[in-house]
Amino acid sequence: MSSTVDKDTTARARGSDASREALLRAARSAFDELGYDLATTRVIGERAGVDPALIARYFDSKEGLFLAAIADVDEGGGEVDLATVVPYLLERWDAHGQNPISRALTSPGLSEGMRRQVATVIAEWLRRQLGEELAGRGHGDVAMRAELLVAIAAGVAMTRANGTLEALAEADRDDVAAALAPAIEALLAPPAG
Repeated sequence: MSSTVDKDTTARARGSDASREALLRAARSAFDELGYDLATTRVIGERAGVDPALIARYFDSKEGLFLAAIADVDEGGGEVDLATVVPYLLERWDAHGQNPISRALTSPGLSEGMRRQVATVIAEWLRRQLGEELAGRGHGDVAMRAELLVAIAAGVAMTRANGTLEALAEADRDDVAAALAPAIEALLAPPAG
């Protein structure tokens, strides 16, 4: 009997892991395509091929699922450093278009609480990727400088994507990164004195 119970428990665990991962994949896709408001739990459940009620089981709520989806959206994206962060972010945007994080940065539909949680996820990524290198340059305002890098990249990427500024939208990504390089270097230069 014990052997049967162990097998059933193991099979359920594998099934629950698969359901959870399917929900995360479906949520990322739905949030990317539809935005937060239109990506309903029903749509996400249908895309995942599971009961939408599992969202509450694994993530507590749609908000919890959204936060889980953005928390690991950049996993496997590779390491970046100060010299490559803006070209990296521009490349990611060009390659993948909007993603849950970029939508969260610009979505008016998110509550203040969600916005704060998204900011925490972004801050954690920045700290992991850039914090030590910025601090090593003698900057006491590491978080602000790291966020400026993301703001610059996001602003340029969004403007390129929506085509508002034609020359910028049509420019080669590497040329844009090269044109930004002096401004980025000035932002990151060790403090004078």
